Amino acid sequence: MSRARAAALCALAGVCLASGCAQKYAKVEESFSEPINCATAQADIDRLQAAKVDKSTEAAESMKFALPTTIIVGSITGTAGAESDVGSGEYNRKIDERIADIRETCKLGG
Repeated sequence: MSRARAAALCALAGVCLASGCAQKYAKVEESFSEPINCATAQADIDRLQAAKVDKSTEAAESMKFALPTTIIVGSITGTAGAESDVGSGEYNRKIDERIADIRETCKLGG
């Protein structure tokens, strides 16, 4: 196998792995449109808290989103917005808003 082909294969594998994370972010964001279920409110809050990303992940996503391959794959897979939200901190803000909505709707203390 030529070096160029091996490098291209490694790059493709990296993009595929990265799109898996992006799909996870997109799936969490899609859950925001689901109706709030007070019977599962605490579990939903715990799941959302666990889905939040730390500052180093935000920084990494921010830098990664600037890569042309990430933009192209994000456009194809429909995950570009989610990756951008993670990199900008908007993802965590949306999670916090959803948690606040759940707490308010279900009259849970915080």
